[in-house]
Amino acid sequence: MSKPLHQFILFLLLSFALSPSIRVMGRGVALTVVVDDEYDRYKKRGDDFFKEGKYFDARRQYQNCLEVPGFENDAYAKEQIAECTTGLALRQQADDAIQKNQGQEAIKLFGQLLNLNPDDAITKAQLADYYERIGNQLFNQKRYLEAKTDYTEAIKYATATKKETLVIQTRTIDDILFPKPSKRIGLKLLTGVVAVGAGAYAYVLRNDYHSKMDALNQISQTSDPTGSGIIDNPDTYRQYNEAYNAAQAAQQKNGLFKACIGIAAVATIAEIYLLVHKPKPRTTSLQWKPSSQSWGLAISYTF
Repeated sequence: MSKPLHQFILFLLLSFALSPSIRVMGRGVALTVVVDDEYDRYKKRGDDFFKEGKYFDARRQYQNCLEVPGFENDAYAKEQIAECTTGLALRQQADDAIQKNQGQEAIKLFGQLLNLNPDDAITKAQLADYYERIGNQLFNQKRYLEAKTDYTEAIKYATATKKETLVIQTRTIDDILFPKPSKRIGLKLLTGVVAVGAGAYAYVLRNDYHSKMDALNQISQTSDPTGSGIIDNPDTYRQYNEAYNAAQAAQQKNGLFKACIGIAAVATIAEIYLLVHKPKPRTTSLQWKPSSQSWGLAISYTF
């Protein structure tokens, strides 16, 4: 037989001999896939709990990963179990510090938790609650700027719903520290300006009329001392005529003068009324204010 034929026959024999092993290996691969699915299921649950900051539940899932055949020494699961144990210890220490009113120590421990797990939702909620509670206490002590600082810190860690409440609280402080002028104050200013302006213009009109009449009387006595009504000098007559026309024009503004007097009087009366009569408080109202004994806003209803 030729050499190529020998090689072909040898290849067929080897293929037949190795085919059972290949089938076994195939079954082994399929079995490994099933085991991987079980491990991945525990791992995913553990990662989800870890992200939420639920370290006790997460640690249990990672321990389940180690019980899967073939993963007894899995490095990832062991590392996460250690992380969860550290997280549980830090949270307990932070809770103890809060109970002892050791705020700065608690904040430091919360910071270590976030360094361990930046996605820790529970720790973020605890920080938001802590800063809000301190802000409420400062607000009720009327230390508004300090309270706003704590509310602003709380916003960094708060959920979307809590952020809305905190924004309301910061706006309340802004309204207290930087109040907007009320419409009543604006009305007072307006009536005062109208009263002063109308009175001043009326004074100008009356003063102008008197000065024009004084000038006319003076030139009349000079040009016609006897009162005959005859002025022979053309220059003197021209001066008299100009003075007469000016006095007549000033007299024609008498109606405007009276109107200004009336406007000034009404505006003055309105100004006095606004100064004397203060608005009465509403009989019923809803008021939002921070609660010093709890988190969030307290609602009060006054009669």
